[in-house]
Amino acid sequence: NAGTAAIHSAVPAPDGSVWFTEQGSNKIGHWDPTTQKITEFQDAMIPGKENTLGGGSKHTLRVAADGRVWATGGPLSVYDPAAAKFTPVPQIPSAYGIALDQQGTVWFAEFTPAGQIGRIDPKTLAVTKYQLPTNRAFPRRIQVDTDGTIWVAEYTAGKLAHFDPKTEHITEYDLPGPEATPYALGIGADHTIWYSSEYMDYIGRLDPATSKVTKYPTPQSENTMREFYLDDQGRMWFGSPTNNKVGYFYLAK
Repeated sequence: NAGTAAIHSAVPAPDGSVWFTEQGSNKIGHWDPTTQKITEFQDAMIPGKENTLGGGSKHTLRVAADGRVWATGGPLSVYDPAAAKFTPVPQIPSAYGIALDQQGTVWFAEFTPAGQIGRIDPKTLAVTKYQLPTNRAFPRRIQVDTDGTIWVAEYTAGKLAHFDPKTEHITEYDLPGPEATPYALGIGADHTIWYSSEYMDYIGRLDPATSKVTKYPTPQSENTMREFYLDDQGRMWFGSPTNNKVGYFYLAK
């Protein structure tokens, strides 16, 4: 295999195994903790662009309850382990963030100048897209709250967006600082929204009820936090690639 795997995303499946993306080689991988075996699955490359990101890439993934593995990148795709088959979603040639709601609907964010957010019907693969109010927002991460509403990090716009699928209404919240650059995105059990500022090296907490944002300094600069994961104890877990650390934070009572 030429080049590097460039693992970008790794998430646990319901059965305790781990699926991960190989952005550099357009593969997804599967690690079985019982056998310690890693199996790779190669998606097709565009002819003439093999082993390049332009030929195909896998970025961030999520594992659905039915075992299928959804991955952003170019294009967004779904892998069915039972059929050993990748299915591309050509209406989404490039996407970044991805999340699954309780009904299995796939939500995605297009991290491009004209990027939209949208959803995929997991049964029919029908795609519906929604335009954000701010131009060139560059939506990056996307999360689903327990109430079924959607939160999006507008990276370039320096905002968080809230989308209600029932009303299709979008509300935006301005974030503090000249380059807020929200990247990692997480939702607390109390429905407050946490984000990391990529350029300003702080963690922010938005209270949607008051629109107030509280900033918390990070222990090291250049936090480069990519994703947040909430555990059942209320702790928000993160990775800090530049600092070669993983950790968690929570609000002390």
